[in-house]
Amino acid sequence: MPLSGVASPLQEIRITIQQKNVPLSKVFKEIEEKTDCSFLIRNNDVNTNEKVSIDVRNKTVAEILGILFDGKGIKYEVNGKRISVYKAVRQHTIGGKRKVTGQVTDNMEEAVIGASVFVMGASNGTITDMNGHFSLELPDDNAKLQVSYIGYKTQVINVGNKSSVNIVLVEDSKALEEVVVVGYGTQKKVNLTGAVETVKSDRLANKPVTSIASALTGEAAGVTVTQNSGQPGPNQGTVRVRGIGTWGDASPLVLVDGVSMSLNDVIPSEVESVSVLKDAASAAIYGSRAANGVILITTKKGKEGKLTFNYSGNVGFQFATRVPESVTSWQYAELYNQMQYNEGKSSSLFPQDRIDRMKAGGDPDKLEGNTDWYDELLRSGAPQHNHQLTVSGGSDKITYMISAGYSDQQGIIPSTDYERYNLRVNTTSKLTSWLKLDVNMAYLNSTQEESAAGAAEAYRRTMRALPYLPVQFSDGTYSYDAAPSNPVRMVNGDYGMRRKNNDCMTLLIAPEINILDGLNIRGTFGYESNIYKEKIFNKTVTYGSFEPAGQSGLTEVSRNKQTDRWDQYRNLTANVTASYEKTIGKHDFKVMAGGSLETFKWAYTKASRMDFPNDDFGEINAGDATTAAAEGNSTYSALASLFGRANYVYADRYLFEFTARYDGSSKFARGHRWGFFPSVSAGWRISEEAFFEPLKKHVQNLKLRASWGELGNQRINDYQFISNVGNGGSYLFGGTPIIGYKEALMGNEIITWESSRNLDFGIDFALFDNRLQTTFDWYCRTTSDILLNLEAPGALGIKLAMENAGKMENKGWDLTVSWRSNIGKDFKYNIGFNLSDVKNKVIDLRGYKSSTTELTAKIEGQPLNAIFGFETLGICDNRELYDKYAPMMQKYNPKWGMGDIIIKDRTGEGVINDEDRTVIGNSIPRFTFGLNLGFEYKGFDFSCFFQGVGKADGYVTMEAIQPMGINGARKEHYKESFNPQDPKPGAYFPRILSSDYNYAYMSHWVQDASYIRLKNLQIGYSFKIKGLNQLRVYASGENLFTATKYRTWDPETPVGARGFYPNVAVYSMGVNLNF
Repeated sequence: MPLSGVASPLQEIRITIQQKNVPLSKVFKEIEEKTDCSFLIRNNDVNTNEKVSIDVRNKTVAEILGILFDGKGIKYEVNGKRISVYKAVRQHTIGGKRKVTGQVTDNMEEAVIGASVFVMGASNGTITDMNGHFSLELPDDNAKLQVSYIGYKTQVINVGNKSSVNIVLVEDSKALEEVVVVGYGTQKKVNLTGAVETVKSDRLANKPVTSIASALTGEAAGVTVTQNSGQPGPNQGTVRVRGIGTWGDASPLVLVDGVSMSLNDVIPSEVESVSVLKDAASAAIYGSRAANGVILITTKKGKEGKLTFNYSGNVGFQFATRVPESVTSWQYAELYNQMQYNEGKSSSLFPQDRIDRMKAGGDPDKLEGNTDWYDELLRSGAPQHNHQLTVSGGSDKITYMISAGYSDQQGIIPSTDYERYNLRVNTTSKLTSWLKLDVNMAYLNSTQEESAAGAAEAYRRTMRALPYLPVQFSDGTYSYDAAPSNPVRMVNGDYGMRRKNNDCMTLLIAPEINILDGLNIRGTFGYESNIYKEKIFNKTVTYGSFEPAGQSGLTEVSRNKQTDRWDQYRNLTANVTASYEKTIGKHDFKVMAGGSLETFKWAYTKASRMDFPNDDFGEINAGDATTAAAEGNSTYSALASLFGRANYVYADRYLFEFTARYDGSSKFARGHRWGFFPSVSAGWRISEEAFFEPLKKHVQNLKLRASWGELGNQRINDYQFISNVGNGGSYLFGGTPIIGYKEALMGNEIITWESSRNLDFGIDFALFDNRLQTTFDWYCRTTSDILLNLEAPGALGIKLAMENAGKMENKGWDLTVSWRSNIGKDFKYNIGFNLSDVKNKVIDLRGYKSSTTELTAKIEGQPLNAIFGFETLGICDNRELYDKYAPMMQKYNPKWGMGDIIIKDRTGEGVINDEDRTVIGNSIPRFTFGLNLGFEYKGFDFSCFFQGVGKADGYVTMEAIQPMGINGARKEHYKESFNPQDPKPGAYFPRILSSDYNYAYMSHWVQDASYIRLKNLQIGYSFKIKGLNQLRVYASGENLFTATKYRTWDPETPVGARGFYPNVAVYSMGVNLNF
C-alpha cells in the first residue's frame, strides 16, 4: 500500500456498533455503511458466517477490528480505504524474505491498539492487535518499518537482522493539542495569545460541596475565592479574578453555555469545564462586562453510543473549623472581679464561696452552673447528602444528557437548612449534513431556612453569653433572654423562621450551520428566569430577664409580624456569530464576527402585616389590615453589541490576534451609551523554530505571549443619568395633607463606562515529554473613570450624582505548574501548583474623602479598603512606659493606666486625635496558592488539595475580641490579659475593663491572617465488576486542617466582622456508579 505520514482512516473514523450473535459479514456491512471503507475477503478462507457479538461505542475502526479478530488468527491489510481480510498462515523465509514480530506501546508502557505498521517501499502492512502485537513479512535485512498512530509521532525503524522489535511511540504535541473554550468558540491551547485558565470536570465533580465557587477554590492561578461563611446554601464564596478593579461590584461575568447566569445557580457535577479569561486579549470579546474577568462554564453533553447511567452520591457530616474555647463560670467570675479591681471598685464582686460552688458544679437556678454556649449552640456532625443521576447516550443523529440531582444540607447552627432539586437536559441533534441544533434546558429549585433572629446574630450573641447562666432554668424559663439575647432560643424556632425559595429556569436554543468547508454560523438564543420568594414570620415572644420565672417582673411581649417579598429576574440573550477558517500553505487564518442583544428585567414587591390572631397563620391576609405596609420597584436595561476576532498563525510559530467589541448600554444617556473595546495580542512559539530542534527532546513547547486591550464595566444601578425624586413629606393645604416630592439624587447625563486598560506578558513551556507544564503571566490593569459619589456641601440638601472620577491599579503575576507521570505500568501520579500575587493601589479619588472613623477607607496611594486606625506601641506593662506616655494618653482617655495600650502620636503634637489615624493593614489578600497531589495504583486513587494565602491582614471587632463589659470571655482572655495585681510582660490582651478604649480601631488588633488549609483529601477504590463500567467508593474530607497564626477565628473571617457564620469541615463517604 502507498506509504504516508497521514493517519489511516481506520484510526480517524469513530463509530458505534451494537450487535449480538450475528454473522461476521453483517458487522462488516455495518462498518461499510458507517464509513467509506470496503472489505475484501482474500481466498475465501475467512468464515464470514461465523456468529459474533460486539458492543462498542465511539471506537475507531482499527479498535473494532482488533476486538473482532482477537484470538481468531485473522489478519488484514489496508490500501487506501480498502481493508483486505485473510487467514494468517505460518510464514517462512523464502528467497531472502523473512518474518518480524513486535509490540507497539506508548510512553506509559500501555499497548497501542490499531497502530499502523508498514514496510517502507513495499505494499504490505498491518495493524497492531489488542495487545499491541504485530507480525510482518520483510523482503530483506535492509527493510525499514514505518509505525504511525493518531496523537503520536510517526517513527521509522531499521530492523536489520532482528526477528523481533519493540517500539515505544512518542506523543506528538501538535496532534494532541488541547482545545480550550474561549469567547464565542474554541481555540487550540498552543495557539492562545491570551491568559486563559482551564479547570476540567475531574477537578470539580467529587468534592462534597453544593456550589461551583467552593469547588473552584484554589484551582486556578489569579482566581481568589474567599469562603467567609459555612452557612448552607449556594452563596459560599466571593470570587475575584486578578484582584479588585472597582469599588462597585467587582464580580466576574459568568456565562453558562453562552448565557449570563449567577454562579449560585450552577451545579458542580453538571460542569464539563471552566475557562477563566483573565486578560484583555481573551476577555475583550465581551467588552463592557469583562473588566473584572470572565468565567465561561461549559456543561456536559451526551456522546454517541449506547445508553449509560451514572450515579454519584455522598453523605457527609459537618463540624465547625475553629471553635473558641470559653472560660468556665468560675474563671469568668475571677475575670469580673479583676475588672472591678482595675476600675477601683470593690462592690458587686463575686464572693469566693460562690466561686467555689461554681467550681464544684453549683445550682444553675442560683446562677452557679457552668455553660459552654458554643457547645450548646453548635451541632457537631450536622448531616448533608448529595445525589446526582445522569443518563446519556445517542446515535449519529442525536445525542442527549439528562441529569437530575437532589441535595440536602443541615447547618451546624440549628434552623439553617438548605434543600435543592435540579434538572438539566442537554441535546444535540444533527438535523441534516449541514445543520446541527443544541437545546439545553435547566431547572433549579432551592429552599433555604434560617431563624428569624438570624444565625450570624445568634453566633454573635454566643460571644456575649455568660457562662454561669444556664440555657434554661429548671422551670423551663430561658435565661439571658432580654433583647433577645439567648442564642439557643434565637435558633430553636421560638422567634419564628425565614424561608427563601428560588426557582431558576434557563433555556438555550443554538442552531449551527456548516454549508461551506471552514464556514460555521451559529446562533444562540437564551432565556433565564429567576423567581425569588422570601417569607419571614416573627412570632409573638415573651422575653424574660436573667432570673427564673416568678423572680423578676421584667418581661416584654413582642408583636408577631409577617413579611413577604417576591423578586423576579429575567434575562433574554440573542447572538449570532459567523466564523471562517482557512489554511493556505503555512498560513492559518481564522476570523469571527457577530452581534448580540441582551435584555435584563427585574421587579420586586414586598408586603407586611402585624398582629396575627396566633402564630399558626401562614398567609399575610390574616394579619391586622391597619398595620399593612407595601413597597415595590422594577427596572429594565438592555445591551446591544457588535464584535469580532481575527487570528493569524504562520508556520505554527508566529501567532497574532485582534479582537474588538462595540457595546451600547441603556444604563447611560444618549450620546454616551456606546463604547469601543479593542485588544491586540501576539505569540511566538520558539519551540517550533529550526534552531530550537536540538532542544526539542527536552523542551517540547516554549511560547512567549504579549497582549494589550481595553475593557469596560457598566455594573451600576439603572437610570443613574436621571435625577431621582423621593417623598418630601406632607403639608396641610386647607386642612388636607398633601404629599410633596423632592429631588433626592442628582442625575448625571455624561456618566459612561468605567474603562480598564490591561497589559499582559506571558510564557508557556513544556518539558520532559510534556510531563512538566508551566505557565507564567505578569500583568498590569489600570481602571479609570470609576464611578463614585463625590461629597456634596451639607447646605445643598441633596446627594450628588455619580461621576467618572476614580482611578485604580492592579499589578501582579500568576504561576501554574503541573507534572504528570508514572512509575511502571500501575502507578500514575500528578502534582499541580498555582501561585498568584496582586498589588492594589488607589491612584485618584478626585477630592473624594473616605471616612477616617471607619475601619476601612479609600485613600490615594493605598490599597482599596485599607484597614485604617491608630498605630500602637504595645501594652504599658512597666512604670517607665507609664511615666513616659501617661501625660499624653490621659488627655485621650482620662482613665488610661498601667496595662492599657499605648497609641503612637504620629503628628508629634503631644495629643492623640483623629489626625493620628493611618493605614494599618491591607484587606486584600496576597500570594494566594493551591497545591494538588494525586496518584492511582491498581484501582486505588488518592488526592489531596492544599489551599491558602501567603500574606493577609485580618481584623475582627467588638464581641469577637473584647471581653467583659456586655460581653462574655474566652480562655485566651483569662490566660493572656495583663493583670496589674500580678504584672508580667508579654501579655497580648490589655487589662480587663468595662470600657472599650483599648478596642478602638488600632494596629494592636491587626492579625496575620495568612494560612494553609488542607482543603480536600480523598481516597477511593474502583472495583472491576462484570456488567459495570465503574464502581468507585471513596472517603473524603473538606477543610480538614488549617495552619495559621490567626487567633481564635477562621482566617477567612471577613475584615471587621462582629457576627458571622463559622466555616465548616466536612467528612463524607461517596460512590460513583456507571453502567
